[in-house]
This record gives sequence, C-alpha cells and structure tokens, in this order.
Amino acid sequence: MDLLLFFLLAAFFPVSESSKTYWNAIEGEAFVVKCPPLDSPMTWRLGDKNISTDTGARVHSSGRDLWFLPATASDSGTYTCATTMYLSNVSKTLKVTIHPREEGICFYEDALYLGRVGSPGSGHIYCPSFYNYENATIFKWYKDCKELHGSRYKTFRDVLAINEANVNDTGNYTCQFTYSYGGRNFTVSATRGFRIANRDCSLVSKRQYNYGGSPLNITCKAWLGNGEQTMAGSSWKYNGGELPEPFVSSSREYMESSGLFTEAILSTSEVKREHLGLNFTCEMFNDMERKRVSVMLSEAQCKGHNNTFLIVAFFFLFTVKIFIAMLYHFFRIDIVLLYRRIFNCIEPKEDGKIYDAYVIYPTNYINGISENNFVGSFVHQVLPDVLENKCGYKLCIYGRDVLPGEDAVDAIEKRIQKSRRVILLLTQCLAKNDCFVYEHQIALYHALIRNNVKVILLEMERIGEYEQLQDSLRHLIHQQGTVQWKTKYMAQPASPDSAFWKHVKYQMPLKRNRAMNT
Repeated sequence: MDLLLFFLLAAFFPVSESSKTYWNAIEGEAFVVKCPPLDSPMTWRLGDKNISTDTGARVHSSGRDLWFLPATASDSGTYTCATTMYLSNVSKTLKVTIHPREEGICFYEDALYLGRVGSPGSGHIYCPSFYNYENATIFKWYKDCKELHGSRYKTFRDVLAINEANVNDTGNYTCQFTYSYGGRNFTVSATRGFRIANRDCSLVSKRQYNYGGSPLNITCKAWLGNGEQTMAGSSWKYNGGELPEPFVSSSREYMESSGLFTEAILSTSEVKREHLGLNFTCEMFNDMERKRVSVMLSEAQCKGHNNTFLIVAFFFLFTVKIFIAMLYHFFRIDIVLLYRRIFNCIEPKEDGKIYDAYVIYPTNYINGISENNFVGSFVHQVLPDVLENKCGYKLCIYGRDVLPGEDAVDAIEKRIQKSRRVILLLTQCLAKNDCFVYEHQIALYHALIRNNVKVILLEMERIGEYEQLQDSLRHLIHQQGTVQWKTKYMAQPASPDSAFWKHVKYQMPLKRNRAMNT
C-alpha cells in the first residue's frame, strides 16, 4: 500500500475562495500580507482609499507586500492589490481580520497555519512565516499557549526539535519572535498544529472477491492535516478515467479532533466474472501532493480440500521468513559488505561532494596533553591507512587537509558541507565537555536539523552511560549507537577485517567513481 506523506504548508498561504483570500493576525503584532503573484508596479487600496507607500507609515505597501507595523483591530477590512497586465487591469481582493489580544490566548483557530505530522521519536516543527521578516529572531516557543521548557526542546533559528517525540506532544505550537524595523522592535507570532501519527493512506477494505458475490465497498481514507486548505479531496478511477457501470465512487471531507480527513468509497451492487482483473485507483490530493493507491479485483480460490495445503504452506513461508530475518539480523554487515564487494557497488551519480568523510577528533590528544596518545596516531595513521589506502575512500582531516592561512571556522563548515559522512571520535574529554568545539556544533546541526549528512560515532574510550554528553550527542547515540574500539584491536589496529572496521565500512557511503570527480 502506497504511503501518503502529507507535510503541509502554512495556513497564512492565501486560502482562495472564488477571487478572495483571507488573512488573520493578532492586534499589537507586526503583520505582512502578500498579494498573489502579479507583475509590478502594484497599488494597494482599502475600499476606495489608496494605501500609502511611505515606509515610515504604520500601514504601508511595498510592491506585493502590505505591512502593518503594528496591526490594530481597526485595520480589519477588505483590501485590493492591483496592477496592469497585458494592457488590462488585474486585481485581487483579500480580507484581513485582526483579532483582539486577550490574556491567555496566543492564537485563534481561523489563524492557524496548516499542521505538521511526525512519526514516534521524530519531532521537528518549523516556524511559519519566519522568513517573511528580515533579520527576525525567535526567542520563545509555546505549546497550547504554555511556554516550553526542558532539555527535550532544542531550537535553531526557525526550527523546534523535540527529543523522543510521542503522542503527548500533539498540540498547537506557537513561535514568537522579534522583528526590527525603523529602529523599533515588533512582536510576531505564528501557530501551527503538530501531531504524532502513522502517516499513511489506508484501504479499509482490500481483499479478493468471488464473481457473483455480494455488494462491494472499498474505502480509501487519508489524513490531510490541520487548518484550512485551498483544495483537498479523493476519488476512485478506472484506468485513469471514469468508472465502468455499475461501479460508482462517492467521497467526502470531514474534521476530527486530529485534523482533516478525506474518504472515497468504491461501490457496486454485485461483482461479476467480467469485473475480475479490473484495476481501480484511488487518487488523494491536497495543496502539496497527489498520491494514488491501486487495488485489483480477483477471484478467491477457497476450496475446502485445499485448506490443509494452505495452512502448511503458510507456516512454511512464515518459518522461512523468520529464519531469513534472524540470519540478516546477525550477519547483515557481512552480507552487505560481501554484496558490495561482489557487485563492485560504485555510486555513479554526482552529488557535489568532495570527501567521503570529515574526521572530528579531540585536538588535545594530538597536542600531547593526554598520556594515552593512541587517538592521535589513530587519526593520522591508522584511520587513513585503512579507509584511504585499503578501502579507497577520501577523508578530510583538520590539520592535514585544511590549508595554512585559511579561516578555520569557514574552512570547517565548508568541508563538512562537502562531505558525505562525518566521523566523530568519542573520548573521555568529550564527556567532560573539555573538547566540544565548533566542529561538533556544525556537524550535529547538519545531521539533526538539516538532515543532509550522516554521522559515524567511534567510541575510542569507554564513556559509560553517556549522561555527561551534550543532549544532541545523546540523542544521536540513542538513534544509531556507536562503534566501540576495544583493547583486543590494539594487536592489529589497521586490520580491515576486524569487527570494528567492518562496522565502520558498513556505515560509509558507496565508493564514488573518481573519474567523474576529476
């Protein structure tokens, strides 16, 4: 069954009804209304009165933007943006509602941005409209109008990350930030719904049917999100077109406490022999995406004398499945590495990266502060010998591959962005917060927030329960675990066939076709 992953836009994206669009804000806050795309120059009016273009005025227009600095209840009304296009006048009408500010209320239902859905353990909420306000700075997040506190909540610019998100995190989240203009600071807030759910389209009835059978009803149901939407719906089709007789399709959209749903029902009074083999498709759509789920009608072969055979076959297949699953669980790393070696797996597609991995290590070990300086020789001798000389990867190691005279901060960030993996060495000094530096912050930001690089955690010294580590590192360890260096590897530290190096190679990317990068 195809998955329906509806991550939805904000409700402040104009919701059209005929030629009107509707905008909402709370009085006392900065507020910007954007006209639907029209060519410039553009004029704004409230009724028959033109809006000033003086940028010092409380209410003024600037191209497509209509600014309220701040908005007041008297600003509610119907506004028109107009321009001349192809020698004719084109205009759009927008209804603006400024809600009164009341104690304990930080949002109104008709001012909600469209909701966002997450799966258990994953919670990232983006502040809507944040980038409409230049140089905006977030300073508070609220859930159901109560300010968020605690180590589970981390913020970076316009993103709220919830550690180990669960169903109790479902609610309406408000981001409140400051917008500076003309030497004055204005408050801006935006709210969107968030919930934890299985994000899929479900076929409530999907099975085989005997010809000459009873009436048929197949239901296709999908969760669409929270807030108003420009368009949303679902329907059943046959080969992309109309349904053959006597099949009919009916649909509806309805609200529940968890958000907006769409439902389509495929019905017929009787399934006949000529209906067998027909392929029907349920189409579901909203502002952001369109998905399809197909089902075919076939004749069920359910004769009594075949029951024993079917039961035996079921248990045989079940046993084989369990055996294969156990085999893969215990030997998956060897299986994957063997597959890569046999089929010479090389990723041919150019991705703009230069390095296979950027190595982050505690520099105090390299400078000789620690009595045990094995980490230093591991970084500059063992690691390159195995991954570069024996496995053909290209590493970036600070102190070896960063040119003298380069700005260290800029060089680190650029090289991490140009790497497919980040290899992070975990040591006791990291647990004591003695060497958590800018490299770690950039790497964890790209791994947890941007989600554009994978981190390989090498536990070079026993750290224990990880309680002293930073929250972001603990979250990453909880998600994927670490590759632990053990004393037994010291006898042959550069042996690529040891369990340690097998785990490292398993997490490294497929080898690149170097000819494409030259």
